[in-house]
Amino acid sequence: METMVMRDRICLAVKGLLVGIAFLFSAGIAPTPCLAKVPKDIKCSVCHTMHNSQDGDCVAMALESDFSGWTENTSANPSLLVYSCIGCHANIDNADTIVDNVPLVFNVSEPTGSTTATTPLAGGNFHYILGSDAKGHNVADIKGEDGALGRTPPGGSLMSSQLRCSGQYGCHGDRSESGQLDAMKKTHHTDDSGGITGASVGLSYRFLDGMLGKEDADWEQDNVNTSHNEYKGSTDFTTESTMSWLCARCHGNFHSDAGTGTSNPWLRHLTDAVLKGSGEYAGYTTYNLTAPVARPDPNTATVNIVTPGTDIIMCLSCHRTHASPYSKMMRWDYRGEGTGATLEDTLTGCVVCHTSKN
Repeated sequence: METMVMRDRICLAVKGLLVGIAFLFSAGIAPTPCLAKVPKDIKCSVCHTMHNSQDGDCVAMALESDFSGWTENTSANPSLLVYSCIGCHANIDNADTIVDNVPLVFNVSEPTGSTTATTPLAGGNFHYILGSDAKGHNVADIKGEDGALGRTPPGGSLMSSQLRCSGQYGCHGDRSESGQLDAMKKTHHTDDSGGITGASVGLSYRFLDGMLGKEDADWEQDNVNTSHNEYKGSTDFTTESTMSWLCARCHGNFHSDAGTGTSNPWLRHLTDAVLKGSGEYAGYTTYNLTAPVARPDPNTATVNIVTPGTDIIMCLSCHRTHASPYSKMMRWDYRGEGTGATLEDTLTGCVVCHTSKN
């Protein structure tokens, strides 16, 4: 497994030029390039290198890792970047999931959530695919293909390439680009202070091209229902700005009204359906991060309130996007596989909407 995990290093010929970066590297901390708009006080050299090495007098500015150590990387990267996606958003040294305002979505150490700093972020953490293919998306930069499914996603068709972070075979960035870094061009320099409009990749929710929503500033690390991501939802299966529509690009058989209908028996759980405003569903009125809902308009929703009859069930009501400690990327231990798991544990998320089953 050769994964591009890159860190800046001090070039021996220009020692002193990158003062401070050496400390960050030695501590295993990624500097702060990964924002929707790079702040003015962040040096260009944090993300880019002008020469990589010069006349053989400098060590390579970019590094690669197998998540146990570092070696120099002398290959060329688009836009003179010294990072890859995983290079910026991974942590091989500890369980911290935000470092210098960079969201880290892959930790070699399990982000157990024993402290706020080690709480997995909203999308979960790719750490869990190291132990089980069934617990997350098998992204090529981290792990090989799924041992059981190969490149065929559940509810979908065979893909011609393994899943990546971005681009044609990924979720983030410009999906017309085959290269991951090319797919993310200009995104981290986009000024999104005017809001998420979906007009470009940089103006899309979490750089998911065309997706709408509101982005929580700490990626839900604090795990409170008064501060969280907001997702666009719709009952129209063809609305291309919803999170469920994005999931359907690969899992299409799970994203249609065929087999769901309006009464029993159902073939699958409803998605892109309004949370009913009557019966047991009317009891879900306080937003719960275990089973979040989507909104018709994420910008006008009251953050800690759920409105039955208006808010919408989506794929992420039950699943994480990256990976979770539970089978099928579930938000809770639905199958009761954890040590000492009880019936109450398996129902944790179900009873958020199905309040009479509590």
